Amino acid sequence: MREVLVRDNTLSRQGFWIFLVFGFLFALLLSLLPYENTFWYKSATMLYALSAISYFFLFLTRERLLSHVSSGVLFLGLVLNLAGMIRRSIQTYEMGAFHPPWSNLFEALTFWSFLVGVIYLFLERKYGVRFLGALVAPVIFGLSFFAISKASSEITPLMPALRSYWLYLHVITAFVGYAGFTIAFGGAVLYLLKEKSQKFHFLPSLDVLDEIAYKSVVIVFPIWTASIILGAVWANEAWGGYWSWDPKEVWSLIVWLFFGAYLHARQMLGWRGTKTAWVLVFGFISVLICFFAINLFFPGLHSYATD
Repeated sequence: MREVLVRDNTLSRQGFWIFLVFGFLFALLLSLLPYENTFWYKSATMLYALSAISYFFLFLTRERLLSHVSSGVLFLGLVLNLAGMIRRSIQTYEMGAFHPPWSNLFEALTFWSFLVGVIYLFLERKYGVRFLGALVAPVIFGLSFFAISKASSEITPLMPALRSYWLYLHVITAFVGYAGFTIAFGGAVLYLLKEKSQKFHFLPSLDVLDEIAYKSVVIVFPIWTASIILGAVWANEAWGGYWSWDPKEVWSLIVWLFFGAYLHARQMLGWRGTKTAWVLVFGFISVLICFFAINLFFPGLHSYATD
């Protein structure tokens, strides 16, 4: 398949990695300051809101200065989010109940928003598609805002089933999948907008948008598959069975089937364009159901995910 790239050469590859290292070290330094982890999460949410507004006006005006401002504000928000995650890990250690910052609803949502932002900025640099931020940044803000406004940020010891190294493997792979599917959704929506109206002529070409959506799914689909397998192994260790038709398990499988059907339709049936874009839109709806509806209203054995 022909690869379509629109590279953003404003930052060299070496400079990009230096920027990432600087961001990590700055987040580490901030996490050592005597502030609660929620301070950094709330600060990150404010910056996510500003980045969403900046990307929106960039979408309307195509002002070059706004493109750099939007990316910079989002990057700083991610740094503060990371600072909150590190600080929260430190606080759990000080309480004698150390665990990574993705074990409950609050932590999961903020971790999801962080991963979406990291993957998006990587794609923004690779493809130069800053207009995608007009869709992705509001999602990042929404996830983070929901976390700080609706979920409990209290640090509590993990239940016995979660005190396992599987927590690292299963959850990380699951949320990389969530993040990749979110980016694919953004690319699909921009594809549908550009195809429907000439008003969106300034967006990247349909080939580029289709390629971004496709590669996002291709990369994370095996990771999502690994998450389901790892979850089954963990379930057998914790509950004595690989599969129990728990609501979360069922909807994770439904998400897998949606995006598996998307890949099958592209590779075996030759589907392109509008058809596959709509499959991604409905696939992302299944992702939202899998996380929000199931976690909040039908948790089953995954009841630890609610607050």
